[in-house]
Amino acid sequence: MKVFSKIQDVKKDWNNNNLSTFLNFNFLNIYFKSHSKIIHLFCFDKDARFYAHIFKIRFKKTHNYLSIFSFNNFFLKFLNINVLYLTNTFLTNIPSFYLFKKNYNINLLLKKIQFNYSMIVIPDFLFDKISVNTNDFVKLEVEEEMIFHVNKDWKNISDYKNDLKTKYRSKINKIFKKTENIYIKQLASDEISLHATKMQSLFLQVVSKSNFQGPSFNIESFIHFVNYNYMNVYGYFLNEELVGFSSEIIDKEIMYSYYVGFDKNLNKSTPIYGRILLENIRNAIIFKKDKLILGRTANEFKSNFGAIAKKSFVYLKVTNHFLRFFLKPIYSNIQIKSWVQRSPFK
Repeated sequence: MKVFSKIQDVKKDWNNNNLSTFLNFNFLNIYFKSHSKIIHLFCFDKDARFYAHIFKIRFKKTHNYLSIFSFNNFFLKFLNINVLYLTNTFLTNIPSFYLFKKNYNINLLLKKIQFNYSMIVIPDFLFDKISVNTNDFVKLEVEEEMIFHVNKDWKNISDYKNDLKTKYRSKINKIFKKTENIYIKQLASDEISLHATKMQSLFLQVVSKSNFQGPSFNIESFIHFVNYNYMNVYGYFLNEELVGFSSEIIDKEIMYSYYVGFDKNLNKSTPIYGRILLENIRNAIIFKKDKLILGRTANEFKSNFGAIAKKSFVYLKVTNHFLRFFLKPIYSNIQIKSWVQRSPFK
């Protein structure tokens, strides 16, 4: 196994025909060039490809998860911990690895990493495919991934609405009515550059409520994603002012809606986020996709539109003995906020 922190060092050996869009060299190069404050790891041998990050995690929002240990929770707010996350931290529910054989021995990778870290986090979709001493890791439930399944009989958004129960169809119609003055435009790379500062601000309004804060996503990455045709980015304008944006990535039969931003105060009276979700659904229908992946936040709200939760877990190992002693009673009591799965279809 070879491990590099500079993407140019793997350019000649990285790509092959089996890699998904999310492991393509040019796709990863955008993250590498736009996020210099984290350590990017490009790991490969004849049997595997891994893309991973080492970054400092900040526990400023742990009170959203923790119900006890208030002293530890207070102390954690001042901690910055180096975390090795064995996937792309900007796309946490999408595999950023490829294995040519089952039960890959992950120690072959870990032994080659020369950078310091105090914690290892492995997402469930990787953990289930590797060989590892499971006793070394703690299994933690994280917020569910929300998945919207597209009915093959739908030809347009009206077909979707007609399949909803009256109560939910009325809610959808109200969203369209309250946002009828919003102008939606697919943004070219030069338009993204023009609005980048405002888009970053709108994005931060959304992610500021995250339970844990990892590396900050640089909105200027959109410029390159659009230029390479990896992503469609849409601007939402009211009175010629940008009040929201959304982005969509298509990979085979799946559409991913990942990065969004909107004016949270305006959203209380003008449901921008609801309109964004409806436009995601509209586009998934138009492009004839099987599934629309809507990420892990606002789960109950998304279920009103027909999204269904998929349980998600990560496996955590604290390598620093002092931190392990201190953190164990905390991560052992992490609690996911309960919510109600809605059933909007007839």
